[in-house]
Amino acid sequence: MLKDLTTEWFSMMQSNDIGNFNDIGQGVVFEGLLASPPERRFFQRAGADWDKELSKWKPHELPLKALVDYSDRLGIDTEVYTFLGLDAVDAIDRWLGRKGVSLPVYGYANPEELSYDLRFKRSVRTIYVPEQEQAAIIGIRATVADSKKAWSI
Repeated sequence: MLKDLTTEWFSMMQSNDIGNFNDIGQGVVFEGLLASPPERRFFQRAGADWDKELSKWKPHELPLKALVDYSDRLGIDTEVYTFLGLDAVDAIDRWLGRKGVSLPVYGYANPEELSYDLRFKRSVRTIYVPEQEQAAIIGIRATVADSKKAWSI
């Protein structure tokens, strides 16, 4: 098999096919799409125990299944974004791990900051967001997804 891959690589190089071989990537906003806070008032507090707070959140089963399906089965590079702050990133990573998801989690202060960073991440082609307002800020790569449905590519 290694010989086949090497032969294929050399034939592509001889025909000057040196395109970008990165997988098409996707990004997913955690809050509102993968999970929602409890019905009672939710306040984002500095220094909060995010492991305890996230245990109260309601996971959204179909988007989580779609996330696992596309990242594991199809091998699509996927990143998870949160606007809960940098303090919540590790707790979200552990929360996703308990659901069987092992993906990088990045914290942002707001959608504008994410939008700016996405200018440099050309491999991320689609960003699933829960709200139209976030989609408008992030731009053309943003797709509003329903938390009660699995999204499709």
